[in-house]
Amino acid sequence: MSAVRTEQHGVVAEVVLNRPEKLNAFNDDLFDAYERTLADLATDDSVSVVIVRGEGRAFSVGWDVGKQPSADREDSGYHQRIAHADWLRLRPQLRAFTAVFEFPKPVVAAVHGFCMGGATLIPNCSDLAVVGNDTKIGWPVLPIGGGMLGPVSSYAIGSKKARELSYTAGSFMMGPEAAQRGFANYSVPEQDVLSKARELAYEVSKTPRDMLEIKKRAANDVLNRQGFRDTLEVCATWDALIHTSAGNEHMSQTLAELGIKAARQWYAEGGSIPQPAEAAAGSSID
Repeated sequence: MSAVRTEQHGVVAEVVLNRPEKLNAFNDDLFDAYERTLADLATDDSVSVVIVRGEGRAFSVGWDVGKQPSADREDSGYHQRIAHADWLRLRPQLRAFTAVFEFPKPVVAAVHGFCMGGATLIPNCSDLAVVGNDTKIGWPVLPIGGGMLGPVSSYAIGSKKARELSYTAGSFMMGPEAAQRGFANYSVPEQDVLSKARELAYEVSKTPRDMLEIKKRAANDVLNRQGFRDTLEVCATWDALIHTSAGNEHMSQTLAELGIKAARQWYAEGGSIPQPAEAAAGSSID
């Protein structure tokens, strides 16, 4: 089964994330298929508008965290070496998640069920988005990594809300709040997400394709003058840097030792907060 499939309805093409058994979590196969599909549609003169959606119960839960990169922790140059390797690993992932921004034609994200972690970058970078009233748009449940989502989201939902979501592990917005804050154009009943996205895409497609491409470039130009493209470029750098922090290392080790369910409970109960003796040991007064 292909990780991504394409459906075409007149001049509107639908890119369908197709790992429903994994809630459309992105792995290497899905990243590659997704980028190839968008590249093909970019030069297809029969397509004016694209809808991106997920098969099954969710739009996407973001990265597939089933396999984590390893490193030799005995190497004295561990942090410097892994930061560069991590940066190289993250750049193509970021490129895939944000590809809809550079795509020359309007993209409508049809978001239902769950849209978590890195997957939030797709509706953030799409031209238009429709979300379900019961759709959960969320940040990672544990503070591991986190240099991408907040900076990109600030353009759509404002700096204060983006910081709140970024600083607070497990935070989320439901569909109505996402639409009210500008993350999406519409929040509709869950079963109506795709029909509303198709209605919107059809209305957009009435504008001649060459005019749509110019309009998109003009709209993107405004965001780029505000620094959006530079923000996309630097996101992988911040994420790679945060992966070298002592706090992130501690969280990762705890997750590995306890497993996701127990680690979430540990975090919810304040297990990550330094105790007074630990805090005193790490402080000094001149």
